Amino acid sequence: MTDRPKPARRGEPINVHTAANGTKTYWFRVDVGAKPDGTRDRQRFTYLTLAEARREYRRITTEVAEGRYVPRTTITVSEYLDKWLDGRRDVRRVTATGYRHALKPVIRRLGRLPLQKLTKQHIDDLVTWRLTQGRNPRKPLSDTATAILEFTRHHPAGVRAGDIVDKFGPNTSQYLTRLVRSGHLTRLGRGHYTLAPTPPKPPERKGVSDQTVTTMLIQLTAALNDAVTQGLVPRNVARTVRRPSVRGEDFQVWTRDHSRQFRDHVRGHRLYALFLLSLCGLRRSEIMGLEWNAVDFDAGTVTVRQGRVAVTATETEIGDPKSWRSTRTLPVPPDVLHALRAFHAVQAREKLALGAAYPDEHDLIARHEDGEPMRPEWYGDEVRRQMTAASVPRIRLKDVRHTAATMLLDSGASPDTVAKWLGHDPAVLLRVYAHPYQERLAQLGDTLFDNPDQAQEQ
Repeated sequence: MTDRPKPARRGEPINVHTAANGTKTYWFRVDVGAKPDGTRDRQRFTYLTLAEARREYRRITTEVAEGRYVPRTTITVSEYLDKWLDGRRDVRRVTATGYRHALKPVIRRLGRLPLQKLTKQHIDDLVTWRLTQGRNPRKPLSDTATAILEFTRHHPAGVRAGDIVDKFGPNTSQYLTRLVRSGHLTRLGRGHYTLAPTPPKPPERKGVSDQTVTTMLIQLTAALNDAVTQGLVPRNVARTVRRPSVRGEDFQVWTRDHSRQFRDHVRGHRLYALFLLSLCGLRRSEIMGLEWNAVDFDAGTVTVRQGRVAVTATETEIGDPKSWRSTRTLPVPPDVLHALRAFHAVQAREKLALGAAYPDEHDLIARHEDGEPMRPEWYGDEVRRQMTAASVPRIRLKDVRHTAATMLLDSGASPDTVAKWLGHDPAVLLRVYAHPYQERLAQLGDTLFDNPDQAQEQ
């Protein structure tokens, strides 16, 4: 038996191109798949060295054979994220706006980078920058504020507020207040201002919170997941970035005495009915989107079927509630129904007094005296102002909702029933909304040592 000569190894189809100046480049063509019309997609790849061409030929042909090859694209991080955000039609507009805001730092610092060249190191560097100095610095002074400082500079002994108002207009007082707070001006006396002896130092760069960075990474990861699905990148590099540790959100809840004290204080307020709805655990968006046709005075119920949220500084949007569980009909307490009936009569008188000038778009309950719908954030600020006036702890509207959940659970209601009342998932209710009162914990502690009499006395 004779040994047959081994067949010669087929050389890799790498070609050489020599330019007029003698520079050599190495290129090859590979079928990387099919085009949309079904024809083969044959692409040319060019490299500066033979070693690089060989290495890339082996990688590309292997990935094509295994179905892992990602075609080259020139799309940048900014271009891709803009398209991804524009396509988020599966979420509410306000939610999409939040996504866009969370990804702004990515677009600003990495936007020009080709998407396929985005690496873990790029994102790690961005995270470090955001945590250490990524907070937006104080806005520069406006032209009017700068002009006021220049005008004051020409009056070393100080200048009267009336002279500044005469020169710059009736809205100058707000500029004076801000300039004093920022350290640019000093108030010598009532209505008498001069330049501060030492100009304020430029603000130090500070980082943002761990939660803000985590939100950014969550949205970037979701966007790159879609990029992988579309075949734009081979893997999601954001998944390998370690997220900052986020401590659980701190919640404050009122005691029953706090709630009673607040109710007593706001009893004569025009918005008493809305305050009671907040105390019942309704979300701010649900109260802002509530219409009079959702209140059944005969049945004594309020039906939540929509929400109204702030989308921009001047625009609000009415849409579906936060989730499908949020749509619900609540048999509200008689006090709430009585307050709603009184508020309905107040609005009827206001509408009659304004006549044709009263806005008639939607039949919203949350309106000012002139009929204009309330801004959601204005309502939240008004609630906090009344908290201060009532001498109760200033808590967020979200915490007022937590207070309602705590009271309902503390009264012995089942988690399923409380979740139905709040329009929430029972599991989330127990994980996030359950805040037992301290005296209840003390009673439970006594039961551990078989001392029911003492627990009953407490």
